[in-house]
Amino acid sequence: MAMNGAQLNGWSAGTGSGLTPAQLNLLILGTLSIVILLFISWALVQAYRGLSSKSVTFRQFNELLIRLILLYLLTLFLFFH
Repeated sequence: MAMNGAQLNGWSAGTGSGLTPAQLNLLILGTLSIVILLFISWALVQAYRGLSSKSVTFRQFNELLIRLILLYLLTLFLFFH
């Protein structure tokens, strides 16, 4: 639902900047996606290091990969829908 003129004026007065609610939403969702992708990358690098040093089995690596894919898909569905 779009904001009416009075609500937009109140938003502008309350935030003190020219940032609209849509721009703030985009900023927050962009930050969330960057954090999620960085976490997934870090987890995969750590799992690959464990796989190469034989402290992580290939089955554990596959389980982690499936969990990370599910995490990403759920994040996309819940926050970017």
